[in-house]
Amino acid sequence: MHTGKLTLSRILIALILGNFLFAACMKERFEQSHDAYTMTCERQTDNPSGRTYATDSVVDYTCTKSLCGFLPLNSKNYWVYEDSFFIDGAYSRVQIDTLRYSQSYLSLKDNLVWWKGNIFLGIPETIYSNDSALFSITKRSFMPTLMDAKKDFALFAGDSIKYLTSFGDIAAQGRSVKIMESVKSPAAEFLGTIYFEKLARNYRRDQVYYQPHVGVIRYTREKARPGTQVLLLEQVSTLISYHIE
Repeated sequence: MHTGKLTLSRILIALILGNFLFAACMKERFEQSHDAYTMTCERQTDNPSGRTYATDSVVDYTCTKSLCGFLPLNSKNYWVYEDSFFIDGAYSRVQIDTLRYSQSYLSLKDNLVWWKGNIFLGIPETIYSNDSALFSITKRSFMPTLMDAKKDFALFAGDSIKYLTSFGDIAAQGRSVKIMESVKSPAAEFLGTIYFEKLARNYRRDQVYYQPHVGVIRYTREKARPGTQVLLLEQVSTLISYHIE
């Protein structure tokens, strides 16, 4: 009996040490991978929020570099989503879509690279990303010769914040919350995810689960039909795989 207890104790100790060493190896592997990535990409730190650009000063540009930041951007990066679509809240169809940023622009005023995505997932269509935020650039209403930059999604102090935002000309309330538990998707299990919500009551609600330095891992859109005030599900997009270099 004494020998059995001793053997069992040794087995338990070996398992505990094995798990510890496995976790340490996984941590080391992640850190090496992260270091290798950050060594090959160019860090972005500028903050263009509030700047105005002449439309003809934002020109087509072919960017061959990897730009690391809140969203890592490179023409070779891609994110694959399972998109479910609904009509009047009822399920309609599902399809697989791939988000790419293969079109880029250079703002001559400050030499920033702006990237345009091919599908909409709750974040701006044309963006610049520094190390802590996403910025949009859009033509000014009734003055298409000018373009305005603003901060759309960002890291923030504390656990949550509320702010004013909009859907175009429709005023909305924004809310950002740090998710304390892990968030799972077919692509991976993520820690440190941020939940962004934009809500215009009786009109539209967008929800984005965003993983800093990875991208959108889930996007949900609800919208009311014209003449009604009831929000109905329109789209649910879930990240199923991605490639970043």
